[in-house]
Amino acid sequence: MLAGETLVRDPARLVDVVAGRIGAHAVYRLAPVESHVPERAVIRSDPVDAPGGWPEWVRPVRLFARPEPLARVIALLPDQPPRRFEWRGTTYMIVAGDGPERIHGEWWRRDAEVWAVRDYYRVEDDKGGRYWVFRRGDGFETETGDLSWWMHGVFA
Repeated sequence: MLAGETLVRDPARLVDVVAGRIGAHAVYRLAPVESHVPERAVIRSDPVDAPGGWPEWVRPVRLFARPEPLARVIALLPDQPPRRFEWRGTTYMIVAGDGPERIHGEWWRRDAEVWAVRDYYRVEDDKGGRYWVFRRGDGFETETGDLSWWMHGVFA
């Protein structure tokens, strides 16, 4: 190599070695897909493809494939984040929250999503954990959701 040149490494060889050991299905890259619904906004793609452009929305580092239900939620309707909830058998006391970010269902995919509304909140508990939770429904119209609360992701 000459002075001033930089070495550009090709990830394809590493991907081949790792895929040979743990299986090709286990090695992938996440790519963005146009969708309003967060769990539909990514797909698995070839790990050596160039990454696509991601939207500027703030999303958690770990987004669950399926939202998990919250229990014993205390929140002021219609627009306040929860102040307390139980998740996976543990009680969380919330000290800070931001939101709501309203996400509507994709009515062009399914008739059941015509009135679907999710109000998302970024919340922080008293131990410093940061979570992405949502409430089904807008707090006014019963057609928009049942007002149940769900955990959808965890921030770093």
